[in-house]
Amino acid sequence: MESHRVSFLEVENVRKDFGDYHALRDVSFAVEKGEVVTLLGPSGCGKTTMLRALAGLETIDRGRIALGGRELAHDGRVHLAAEKRGIGMVFQSYALWPHKTIFENIGLGLRLKKMPQADIAARVRWALDIVGLPGSESRFPSSLSGGQQQRISLARALALEPTCLLFDEPMSNLDVSLREKMRFEIRTIMNDAGITSVYVTHDHEEAMVVSDRIMIMQSGRIVQQGSPREIYLRPKSRFVAEFLGGANLFPLDVERSVPVEGQFVTTGGLMLRGSPVEALPPDPLVFFRAEALRHGSAEEEGATVLRATVESACFLGGAIQCGLRASGMAIAASLPVVPEVSVGEQIELVLSPQSVSVIADCH
Repeated sequence: MESHRVSFLEVENVRKDFGDYHALRDVSFAVEKGEVVTLLGPSGCGKTTMLRALAGLETIDRGRIALGGRELAHDGRVHLAAEKRGIGMVFQSYALWPHKTIFENIGLGLRLKKMPQADIAARVRWALDIVGLPGSESRFPSSLSGGQQQRISLARALALEPTCLLFDEPMSNLDVSLREKMRFEIRTIMNDAGITSVYVTHDHEEAMVVSDRIMIMQSGRIVQQGSPREIYLRPKSRFVAEFLGGANLFPLDVERSVPVEGQFVTTGGLMLRGSPVEALPPDPLVFFRAEALRHGSAEEEGATVLRATVESACFLGGAIQCGLRASGMAIAASLPVVPEVSVGEQIELVLSPQSVSVIADCH
């Protein structure tokens, strides 16, 4: 018998306006208990406003928010104040008291709850173990690296045993190398803690690592949601494809194409084999990612062979980012560093039909 999944966090038709500016436009989503979901999008898309509404720091104009079966807000009325929601937050800034020890920083909220000192000590030790910094109780924030301070900020939130955790761009103040490391550390910590979490970021790579599910926002709306793999490989619109980077998009010549057989011809005359399509979206575009192209010949049945000229090549360490010209059309490719390619070189690349799809040309 199939188990029935119960939503732990429910957001229904939430709207929030700031004067004439529509920050949230009928936003709806549900999060299962223990799931980590990310609100991903560019600045001004509404993701932080949604997070603040969940935390009780922003009043919604319309809609409903419920957590664990309790209604938090409904059509402008607040049913449960922010401090009573049992929600923890991890911010961009670490917000640690510099003159207090790590123990005092983590235990402050517990002391305000009048918890016995022995219980506070046990909870602080547990939280430090979870974030991988055991034995740090007597240290001061200034003695820690940026990544360690962010983990202390997370430990402080975990120590309060929240029913839900909210992350507001928690790694935006870290340098690139540390940010890459912390993505995986936060994912591991959240798996161990098992707490329902909503994460906000504009960094799609960060979202891919930390999330069970990604919800992409644009102009106050959720325009697509799914697993990281689904969102990246099967975007539904030009906006989603381009926001995640590395997108090749070409207008489809509908008359010359046979979508149900996966035969696509672009308006520029480029012929590609892809996944069959029963019904075309409005203003269809042929789509594939830059890294879908690979060196070799067509060993896979139905694969497209592209003969292209290298117009630009940029070595990025783990890959070579190339600008190609094939059938008169500009194509982006992310190729392995071996074999090396040079500007002006003629190369042969293969594109799997599973990598080619048709999406809507909408922003």
